Amino acid sequence: MSLLSIVVPCYNEAGNLRELHRRLTEVGETLDEPFEIVLVDDGSGDRSEEILREITDADPRVRAVCLSRNFGHQAALTAGLDHARGDAVMQLDADLQHPPELIPQFVAKWREGFDVVYGYRSEARPRWGYRLINRLMQVSIPPESADFRLMSRRVVDALREMPERSRFLRGMVSWLGFRQTGIAYRDDARFAGPRAYTLRQTFQLALNGVLAFSFVPLRAAAVLGLITLVLGILYAAYILFAYLGGKSMPGWTGTMMAILILGGVQLLCLGLIAEYIGRVFEEVKRRPLYVVRERIGFASDASDADLGARTH
Repeated sequence: MSLLSIVVPCYNEAGNLRELHRRLTEVGETLDEPFEIVLVDDGSGDRSEEILREITDADPRVRAVCLSRNFGHQAALTAGLDHARGDAVMQLDADLQHPPELIPQFVAKWREGFDVVYGYRSEARPRWGYRLINRLMQVSIPPESADFRLMSRRVVDALREMPERSRFLRGMVSWLGFRQTGIAYRDDARFAGPRAYTLRQTFQLALNGVLAFSFVPLRAAAVLGLITLVLGILYAAYILFAYLGGKSMPGWTGTMMAILILGGVQLLCLGLIAEYIGRVFEEVKRRPLYVVRERIGFASDASDADLGARTH
């Protein structure tokens, strides 16, 4: 029989974990295949780890991976994928905004032959951020999609072969291809606790997506530099003809405008180039994407290969 792995990253989700476990097990028991739950504690500062221990002690279908510190949502999702053993892997957030009751619909689509089944918000109008990212990137992300998806084992294995550090999983899954389909859902309210994902983290995720899948910013910088050069040459020709014609040209204002405009363009282009160089620097260092401090509920004599985990 096929095994379904349910991967959930957790960061300061102590108020949600017991309800999450209850709803996941209720849904899992309605499925025809066995299931496991892999909970990844992303360096929480509350009682999340203590509650995870209680849940794993009470339910052998639950396993927990405790990271040594907070590595971020995308790294925690990757850690869950590395430790998932299922023929299909379901991902969702711990705050219960992704309804666990929809998991059977994802599984049904997988049984129909789809390798990726993603959830998208049905009542939200596609935001300008999705439109901009899709115009800039070489791959297309389904509008209003989230990290609420099911992937077949071959997609998970292919995804684990992509070693980049600045991760944007939505773009990476879209880049892989395979047969994909979507399921509409409505975001539920958080069951407990404040929103963990900040505006800064959202912006950083979008930036990672654009810079990882597009050279458009670099080309835009080159075009901007070319336009500035052409305008500068035209302005220089205008000044030269005016001077030869005996016209008096005020110098200070024009000079300052030229300096400020050229300086701004140069700094902007250097900043874009620096972003790409910074990501190259992160890649060549080859530091681990995450560090596991402890595994809970795993066989003590199991190797990394047995667990489905790789060494980063």
